[in-house]
Amino acid sequence: MSTMSNRRLAAGKSVTGDLQKKYEQGLRLLDQGRANDALTRFRKVLAADPRHVNALNALCRSLIAVGRPDEAVHALDAAAASAPEDKQHLLALAGICFAYKHVRAEELYRRVLTIDPDAFVALGNLASIIVEKAGYQEAVDLISHALEIRPDTAECYNTLGRALAGAAMYDEAEASYRRAIAINPELPTVYANYGALLDVVGRQQEALQLLQIALNMNPDCDGTRWNLARALLATGHIEAGWDMYGFGFACRERSPYRPFPGLIWEGEDLSDKTFMVWREQGLGDDLYFSTCYHDLVREAGHLIIETDRRLVSLYQRTWPEATVRAETGTSTGLGNYGEVDFDVTAPAGIVASRRRRSLQSFPANPRPLVADPARRQAARDWLATLGPGPRIGFCWRSSVRNPIRASFATRLEHWLDFLKLDTVQVVNLQYGEADEEIIEAEEKYGIRIHRMPGLDTMNDLEGTAALTAELDFFVAQWNASSEMAGALCIPGVVYLAAGNPVLLGTGGIPWHPCLKPFQIRPGFDPLALTRAMTDEALTRLRAAGKL
Repeated sequence: MSTMSNRRLAAGKSVTGDLQKKYEQGLRLLDQGRANDALTRFRKVLAADPRHVNALNALCRSLIAVGRPDEAVHALDAAAASAPEDKQHLLALAGICFAYKHVRAEELYRRVLTIDPDAFVALGNLASIIVEKAGYQEAVDLISHALEIRPDTAECYNTLGRALAGAAMYDEAEASYRRAIAINPELPTVYANYGALLDVVGRQQEALQLLQIALNMNPDCDGTRWNLARALLATGHIEAGWDMYGFGFACRERSPYRPFPGLIWEGEDLSDKTFMVWREQGLGDDLYFSTCYHDLVREAGHLIIETDRRLVSLYQRTWPEATVRAETGTSTGLGNYGEVDFDVTAPAGIVASRRRRSLQSFPANPRPLVADPARRQAARDWLATLGPGPRIGFCWRSSVRNPIRASFATRLEHWLDFLKLDTVQVVNLQYGEADEEIIEAEEKYGIRIHRMPGLDTMNDLEGTAALTAELDFFVAQWNASSEMAGALCIPGVVYLAAGNPVLLGTGGIPWHPCLKPFQIRPGFDPLALTRAMTDEALTRLRAAGKL
């Protein structure tokens, strides 16, 4: 080798050595909590070698540590956009994006598979990403290919279980989780996912055992603690369940996430404080947790309620002493809320966790929401035109459609015995658009489901509440419509998944004692269910003198 070649080789080694030193210096600074200083080192490394993925990863960690996550996202975007078609580099870059849950991970793994369709890591991680996007069939295909390459991989069977569970193939999902445990009994995520599956299918006692195993293996997993909270509530361990309830926010399963540093209520006396309570999750949760607001109005110096804009006037009428305003759910209290006009705050579920810690703490006769009197009169006038017989609100399915919801839902044809009764008037209160479905059923089966002209049951909640308040009874799936009926104290029967946490381990719904639940599991007989609910409705209507 020539002298010149030797010098070039030595120079190359020197540059590489210098970059490695800068990288290692950055890591030491990051470990010492000097993230800003570390950033300088990592940027120098990446300026000299843009393909240094370890430095990119450390740069993202540093940016997050100094509160600049948007810059971390930008750095990952730029790296992905400029990445060459090199399998190992793409895999490494995709791994970083996958770890940070960055959207570029999917694109990068697909690029890897274009180069090498048998890239095992890309198959497994892409399948996991696709499961999160509800692409269950594609995820099954990807992970099945991965298992052809490495048949005894517990992590792959875990991902397969998640995909099958999302597709409502519960037995197959359980078999996958069992296979994963047989291969490697030391993976906490398998027990956690298996426990979550059993919770869905109504086997909460078994779910408790699996979730506890997962938590013993990984005590810091917020997702497992949240699933355990649900299972504890479902099995009647109310205090223990409520004590873990807040982990639903930590793992982002409950939303909106609004930490409000230093302002979260810890249960202290409220008599001299302005308390701001805010909606969490969807409309249904908002409605049944709102039953706790009566307590807060009594206890707080002043109560502020932030809720869905559709409920503001209804809540203001119900709690005139409070200030009710449309939610500002994107305001987290981390410098983006504006003027703080309260002393302490909490989401509605945390209020429930402190005020509904036993069955005895639920009021036997809850106070109803107060619907608009003028709208009630309009609803009463319209109902009077329908003919003789009690007016029964009806809602047969969820407005959300996916395989899991479908496995716990009925269709209109399952309700023909009820819909053909000539002694009652059935009124549509399906949450969301259902006109085409109703018209088709009316023409096909010769039934009649009355629809109040001009009422948008999803967006006009004042009108929906007014109509519901004028009904004699309610027959429905457990969803926003039936929870509105419960909040208005309208008697009814509802069906829902066995072991739903709202039951709190009882045979009733403590939040809404006017509603009688019928619990179902996957594979339930829809005709047997609807006939039993129809019989119960008629029995209760006769007992009330309505028939």
